[in-house]
Amino acid sequence: MLKKILTLSTILLLASCHARTMESSSEAENETQIQEGAIENDPNIYQTLDEQQTEALDQQTEQQQAQEIEVQDRVFFGYNAFEVSDEAKKILDVQAAWLKSDPTIKITIEGHCDERGTREYNIALGEKRANSVKKYLVANGVENKRIKIISYGKERPAFFGATDEIFNKNRRAVTVVN
Repeated sequence: MLKKILTLSTILLLASCHARTMESSSEAENETQIQEGAIENDPNIYQTLDEQQTEALDQQTEQQQAQEIEVQDRVFFGYNAFEVSDEAKKILDVQAAWLKSDPTIKITIEGHCDERGTREYNIALGEKRANSVKKYLVANGVENKRIKIISYGKERPAFFGATDEIFNKNRRAVTVVN
């Protein structure tokens, strides 16, 4: 008897689930048809941009592209030199453009030297290098008050060793965002 009741209960349970599934399918189809009809009949489905909105979108795109520019952070100098080379000017032009795109950015320019020479001489030379970079950036439209300088002389080499290649890599000015 118990077996018959369990079998009958299972059949009734399955039958009720099947009826609910059929109802759900029908409701979903009706809802889809209603939505499709609403979309087809909606004249405002496509948004057009007026001139002001287009200009704002273009401006936003330009700002994003300006932020995506790869900006090199260092320029190199010759032996006992602090003049900005033509190659360095190209790098600094990109830095200046990037800095002008966001007037809230403040930077520090670090002047560095190779290990030859006295500590005092290299501190002075590193300061001249940092000042040369600062003057170039200011001449290209970056506000003076946004730029600080510091000289590390030969105290913070990027590379260690005593070859001309290593010396060349250590004679540099590095731009650091504060």
